[in-house]
Amino acid sequence: MTTQTVKDQAYAKSIRIFHSIFALCMISQLAIGELMDVPEVEDGHEASISWVTPAVAHESHGIPQVGPVEETLGFEVHEYLGLFIASLLVIRILLAMTSLPGANWRHLLPWLFAPGRSQLSREIKLQMSGWKSMKLAPPEDGEAVARSVHGFILLASITMAVTGTLLYFGWSITAPQTMWVELVAEVHEFTVVVLEILLGAHILAVILHQRQGHHIIDRIKPSA
Repeated sequence: MTTQTVKDQAYAKSIRIFHSIFALCMISQLAIGELMDVPEVEDGHEASISWVTPAVAHESHGIPQVGPVEETLGFEVHEYLGLFIASLLVIRILLAMTSLPGANWRHLLPWLFAPGRSQLSREIKLQMSGWKSMKLAPPEDGEAVARSVHGFILLASITMAVTGTLLYFGWSITAPQTMWVELVAEVHEFTVVVLEILLGAHILAVILHQRQGHHIIDRIKPSA
């Protein structure tokens, strides 16, 4: 790997610090979301989003309730941590408008630009044979692929934050939810599933890179 390649792959320190804080917050938020109980006044009918796991679904297990329901500690932590994550995402969007290494939208969404699509196509063709045997190409041969995953995670996180913020202001603990709140909740929970899949693939790729001696974590550590 040449000195120029290393330079091209570098991440600005602000991005590395953001990555560490954001990763910790997101993992905590997803765990809390899976385990918490969500307060909701039921009208006696099964909630329309009951296909999601009971801990995540915004329903009271089909038990009719009258009057306000109490917000649980887990739900309150989920709300405020979600607002903090939304604030972090605003900062990340602003950083994406700069020319900092690894920050710009051209790095995060290479498939939106002709040069990025060409690079992405080359890398996918180069790496496909290795993927079948759970072997990944060196980081310098998979920059567009890795950054596309980062971009999709960021887009999913933004969608989750926007819908979560709408639910923070629209979720009722005194009456059954309106149709638009139920719709936003559906989108929110579907996005969570997508985000969990993307994060799982990302973590698996990091583990495989590390096992193959690519030292991928060294590139994103705040102290790197």
